[in-house]
Amino acid sequence: MFDVDDQRKIALHPLTFLPDREGVSIGKFGTDSFAVFPEDGAELVRRLQAGLTVGEAARWYKETYQEDLDMDDFLEILRDLEFLREEAGEQALPAVRGQALGRWAFSPPAWLLYAVLIGTGAALLWLHPELRPARSHIFFSEYATLVMLGLFLGQAPGILFHEAMHMLAGRRLGLPSKLSIGRRMYMLVFQASMPGIAGLPHKVRYLPFLSGMFGDLLYFSLLVILAGGTLIVTGELNLFARLCLALSFTTILRFIWQFYFHLQTDIYYVIVTVLRCVNLQETTRQYIGNLWHRLTGARHKMTDPARWAERDAQVARWYGPFYVAGYALFAGVFLFVMLPIAYQFLSQVIGNLLDGEAAGRWDSVLFIVINGIQYGAVAWLYLRERKARRQSSIA
Repeated sequence: MFDVDDQRKIALHPLTFLPDREGVSIGKFGTDSFAVFPEDGAELVRRLQAGLTVGEAARWYKETYQEDLDMDDFLEILRDLEFLREEAGEQALPAVRGQALGRWAFSPPAWLLYAVLIGTGAALLWLHPELRPARSHIFFSEYATLVMLGLFLGQAPGILFHEAMHMLAGRRLGLPSKLSIGRRMYMLVFQASMPGIAGLPHKVRYLPFLSGMFGDLLYFSLLVILAGGTLIVTGELNLFARLCLALSFTTILRFIWQFYFHLQTDIYYVIVTVLRCVNLQETTRQYIGNLWHRLTGARHKMTDPARWAERDAQVARWYGPFYVAGYALFAGVFLFVMLPIAYQFLSQVIGNLLDGEAAGRWDSVLFIVINGIQYGAVAWLYLRERKARRQSSIA
């Protein structure tokens, strides 16, 4: 039997406690290690965290709930979840670098600065219609290669700023948020991670989720101000100003991308948090699939609704139209924005090859070579991964 006179004191990492439909979700702060405990188990963890010895905690549990508890098994569970601090010198809460900067980035003076920036951009758009986003702004130069490279390189700071705002919003809350470089297909991308955010109260998660979109709005305003300032000073939209307008248009496209509800965008995480869902996207996809299979008579392909979380199943019924609207929005942007841009690129390249001057021909040749390398890399990666999957299935 367990010794109720055990005088050991258990050192715990900082933990978060969130009410859950099945009990209390307890997590190690700053990590994604979580588990749902029953109410009595969560209260026991709180008592240990408050400083009760193991024996005192066992006696409290028996007096409160009128039953014995195997504390050794309970402590082993906490150890498996990495809630226990095993070494005396182990830090209870690692210092988060950049927390002060994160707090300043969302302080009242910063919000005032952001308001001035956005307000100035809006005023310039009102006074100078030529600054307003337009598809034609993409072609800031007569050389297709320069346009392509300018957009590719010029978007990097905007994407970095978007992810940096996520990171700063997380660090403001003490989360060990990180900014890293990853790969999507053949492209290097910036990506932010906020481990432990799921353990924070719902109301404080919204700013970290939406800070990236707000960063896009700030970046767009800054580009408009740079273009507008150049226009006011020089009296014309020179190459630099036109590049700024091209990048402001692509920033708007990235902002719109967040409303593709069929993807796991920033808006999706806000919706999941507000509605307390678990895996709304997958549940909605399977729910719509079931409707389709029912209409086509392919009931054998339907997913068993018992596999869905109860809350996800409830929300999926009305979230389905938003999910489909995401596809519709994507199709609209592709048909009315991306496709015309691609057509204009191709028309310009082919026209320069056939009837252009020497500079135009070389520009078209270089454009074709660079894109050939890019899409050739995509095809090569696809074929290599397909070959690897085929070999692994044979093995």
